[in-house]
Amino acid sequence: MPRLVFLVPAHDEELMIAGCVRSLLAMAYPQTHRRVVVIADNCSDATARLAKEHGAECFERFDADQAGKPRAIAWALSLIDLRQWDACVIVDADSVVAPTFALGVAALAPLNDIVFQPNNDVLNEFDNWLTRLGALLGRCRFKVTYPLKQSARLNCPISNGMGIGTNLLIRHGWLSFSITEDTELYAIYTERGVTIRHAAAATVFSQEAGSLRQGATQRRRWLAGRLRIIRDWGPRLLRSNNIGWRQKLDAFVELGLSGPVLHLAMTAFTVAAAVWSVGGKLGWWIAGFATGSLTGLVVTTFIAIARHPQPVRTLASFFMLPVYAVWRLMVVLRTVSTLGDTTWRRTSRTPQPVAMASPMAGQPR
Repeated sequence: MPRLVFLVPAHDEELMIAGCVRSLLAMAYPQTHRRVVVIADNCSDATARLAKEHGAECFERFDADQAGKPRAIAWALSLIDLRQWDACVIVDADSVVAPTFALGVAALAPLNDIVFQPNNDVLNEFDNWLTRLGALLGRCRFKVTYPLKQSARLNCPISNGMGIGTNLLIRHGWLSFSITEDTELYAIYTERGVTIRHAAAATVFSQEAGSLRQGATQRRRWLAGRLRIIRDWGPRLLRSNNIGWRQKLDAFVELGLSGPVLHLAMTAFTVAAAVWSVGGKLGWWIAGFATGSLTGLVVTTFIAIARHPQPVRTLASFFMLPVYAVWRLMVVLRTVSTLGDTTWRRTSRTPQPVAMASPMAGQPR
């Protein structure tokens, strides 16, 4: 059975850290084969104390000049003897894992030389139309698209809950220090020909932004980071001798993916412009090509809805798609206009009961 070390980077997460730690310690997995470490990074609240009280190890770090999640992870990894472990799993502090999470990860063994990504699900799916839409988009990716990628032997993008084999960490160290370290790691490992697998039997739960204002904070950061990664890693992916053209094309699609709803909005705009401004046979060809680009999106969405336990409630949120599409477009425009701003901004959160996580219901101190 693989030996897993779980790292939880946390900056002033006293509202959420207890639930995260409890879920990790409650996993159905031998205690001798797991280690849970919270990285309290420049915390000014009770994060470290609560992490210890609930049973986790806690590495406390105070370094204002080298603040941030990626640097905190790199620092913590330097304090762990990675030779004693098979993989390192990184879980966001505002998340909880399913009781079978570690077993789902173990199903991919051996883990030492691969990267893997579990399913991401939403704790507060039915709070409002925005959280329902966010949860549906997640289902499209994790329950439909990622299994298809796995079958096609294409790398899966990584995010919350990602795991990295310790042989990779020992050989290369921690490789990303950007504001979107998960997307950058996807580009780096893909360019190097490292396999990134989908851990379909493992699930981590987190909160979806409950308002457009909260969501804008997240998406501006993600999009800004993604644009920089395309700029920095796009040429390297094209030149890579470690991957074939199928993986190169898929990586470019993933890195350039702006989101399905924005894709829908841009398609509608392109069709209208082609028909009314270009006109003639060329205009209709452009409109047809743009419409055809939606085929995969439509199919995956219908599959995700058909498999959803409450499809009617999810479909009701579609009435707000025009509002969502306009908002996403505004976020993109705002992001492009402020690409020089790399300031990290916190997204507000609300504590959630750990029970909802079930699919069924310096020096360290």
